[in-house]
Amino acid sequence: MMNMERMQEMQRCMDDCCSCMAMCGETMMMCMKDGMMSAEMMCMMQDCMDMCDMAMRCMARMSPMCPKMCGMCAEMCMSCAMMCEKMANGNEMMMRCAEMCRRCADSCMMMSKMSMAA
Repeated sequence: MMNMERMQEMQRCMDDCCSCMAMCGETMMMCMKDGMMSAEMMCMMQDCMDMCDMAMRCMARMSPMCPKMCGMCAEMCMSCAMMCEKMANGNEMMMRCAEMCRRCADSCMMMSKMSMAA
């Protein structure tokens, strides 16, 4: 069984993944409504949401693939954060999305270094 500290880290990461998914979804909807969503940006945000969802599911079932999945999620979130910053052009929501993506990337990077073994 995992120790309490590792369980708390995993819960924090799952919470960050969930928050990142929500933030990307809200940002994507805002950008689409305002006509500032490129196909590349839409693909990036959708990929980020999907990767966060998959990482969260792997953690929830303590999959042995969790460290690899979290590593991929960290990479995806960092890419999304950089694109949000690049495209923000002063847009506060895009900057908040970038910040959330970075926080999720940090959490997932930490999880990618943890074993799911007892």
